[in-house]
Amino acid sequence: MTEPYRSLLGHQEGARRLHVHLSDLDTSQAGMHYQHAHAAEEAVYVIEGRARYTFAGSTHECGPGDLVFFPPNVMHAEVEYRSPRLKYLVIRSVEPGDPPCCCGKDRPSAEA
Repeated sequence: MTEPYRSLLGHQEGARRLHVHLSDLDTSQAGMHYQHAHAAEEAVYVIEGRARYTFAGSTHECGPGDLVFFPPNVMHAEVEYRSPRLKYLVIRSVEPGDPPCCCGKDRPSAEA
């Protein structure tokens, strides 16, 4: 399996307010994500596998071809993996004051 988080577009490619990364998780090795919120807009497009996401007080099961959108400042998380592998594309805005994205390549380290 490849690295779990791979930056496809970020500050190193000249993007100032947009970050795209590919997540490819062996769900037997991955810990669950904690409930969190951030100022960034975030969209998750599921390529392979299934997971349940919670956001804005609702839980949704998603699989290949599904797109999940997390508005700014809305609590969200992956709450249950439903397949051995989960591969998805994350597209998110880069907002001042937000913590860096999981792969750490959404902004120069001086801004983190």
